[in-house]
Amino acid sequence: MLKQIVSLTIGLLLLVFISCTPKGDDKSSHPVLSKSIEYDVTINNFKMFSEWGLNTSGAFWYRNNLEGSVRGAFMELLFKNALTGKLELYDMNDKLIDTNRLKVILLASVDSITATRTEPPYAMYDTVINKTIQPEEITALRFREDWTYDPSTMAIKKKVIAFAPIWTPIGYDKDGNETYGENKTLFWVKWSKEPANTKVLTKRIVSVTNYIGISSLEKATHVDSIAIQKYMNFFIDKVFKDSIAAYDVTAGDLTTFPISGKDLYKLLNRTDTIKQKRTEPPYDTYDTIIKHTANVNAIRFMEEWSFDPVTMAIEKKVVGICPVELCYDMTGQFKGYKPYFWVYFADVWKPFDGKLELKKKK
Repeated sequence: MLKQIVSLTIGLLLLVFISCTPKGDDKSSHPVLSKSIEYDVTINNFKMFSEWGLNTSGAFWYRNNLEGSVRGAFMELLFKNALTGKLELYDMNDKLIDTNRLKVILLASVDSITATRTEPPYAMYDTVINKTIQPEEITALRFREDWTYDPSTMAIKKKVIAFAPIWTPIGYDKDGNETYGENKTLFWVKWSKEPANTKVLTKRIVSVTNYIGISSLEKATHVDSIAIQKYMNFFIDKVFKDSIAAYDVTAGDLTTFPISGKDLYKLLNRTDTIKQKRTEPPYDTYDTIIKHTANVNAIRFMEEWSFDPVTMAIEKKVVGICPVELCYDMTGQFKGYKPYFWVYFADVWKPFDGKLELKKKK
């Protein structure tokens, strides 16, 4: 009898435990790609396109860039909230900092100059000038995030844990040309509460995250390259089988022209025959077959960002991704990025025009 009572009690406790477990907590339904991954995103692309002229730079308003009006307002609010002690701030060693420590961090330079008094006997005196970092000098943000994905749609979800503003020192040479110093990451912004009453910061920002690379290229840190590569292989296989709609990248970042998985497979997996000359007599030529296969080692993200004006917490919605290959020459020098195709997980949006209607495959 006692054993029956004990068994019944344990059974009831298990039933209560199972019934009280939230259904949304099934972590296996959204596999983890990377925990606490860190990477930088440029939010002011003036260096990237300045040599092409203002008109061209404006055409790439979304590429590694927050629109000027919102970028300025966001940075002003960030500095204001930080300097008035309203935010949870940490140094680069993840140690909590107060406003006094923050002022020291924001001190760009301390110069001592000699001046002359304006009244007799016009004596000379030394004065100290402190130059502090200004909101408009923030050119990038470093993010710390958790990445997961939905196996049914392959949509990637990013949960922002913290972000840090990055300052680029700007000076001038003797000819009046701008010079850029080494980037400096200032402080981490964290939040203990979930973002509330968020406002859209930008509808579109496009940036590349390298998850595999060489020492000469910056790539994400604390990145699970194996998990991401496994995801990417599965993702591309679905595209080749037309299980996921893909769009031709040659039309640009906001492309709406579909491309079939069969055509993509031919483009990314091809065989070329080239002629080469032997290095010894009689120096005749011979054919060499070179096989090209898809070799993704970076992802171009298209995202929508929102933020909480109180805590400055940032939320991201991944609108689409584009697999990217890092290309090198015969000597191993980096040549550039080769984008493959776009896949969208939400509406594609352009300023002033509203969303773009995606064309369906025939």
